Amino acid sequence: MSGPMSPSRRRRLRMGAVLLATVLFTVLALRLMVSSGTTDSSSGDTTSGGTTLTGGTTHDVVALTIASPKTGMTAVEVRLTPREGTKTTGSAPVVTVSGVLPTMGHALPDYTAVRTASNRYRVASLPLMMTGRWEILVDIDGQGRDDHLVFPLTLTR
Repeated sequence: MSGPMSPSRRRRLRMGAVLLATVLFTVLALRLMVSSGTTDSSSGDTTSGGTTLTGGTTHDVVALTIASPKTGMTAVEVRLTPREGTKTTGSAPVVTVSGVLPTMGHALPDYTAVRTASNRYRVASLPLMMTGRWEILVDIDGQGRDDHLVFPLTLTR
C-alpha cells in the first residue's frame, strides 16, 4: 500500500483534470456550433416531423410546431385555428415567439413570426441553446385579442 500523495503529484492530477474538462467542453461547443449551422431554415412546412404542441385561447386553437426539438437553431411554426363562432376582422394579428429556461435563468428575446399563409406564422430560427425544460411563449396581438400562451418543451439533447 502506498503512502500519502505528494502535493506536486496532487497538483499535476488537478491540472490534468482541468485540461481534460477544457478539451471536452471545447469539443462539445464545436459540435453544437456545427449542428446549429446545418439546421434547415427553408420556408417549407414544418408539420412533417418535429414536435407539435397544442393550446388554446378563447379565440383560437393554437398549434406550435418545433421543427427540430434539440439544442441549436430551430424553425417554429404557429397555426391558429379560429374557434367555432369566432369572427376575425381587420388585419392579421401579430404573433411573437420567445422562450425561457427558468431553471438556468435564460430568456430569449421576442421573435416576430412572419405570416406564411392564412392563420400560419413562422420564425425561421429560434435559438434553444441548452438542454432543460423550456417554456415557449407565444403572444397573439390584434383583431381584438391580446393572448399569451406558454408551451412546455423539454430538450434532452
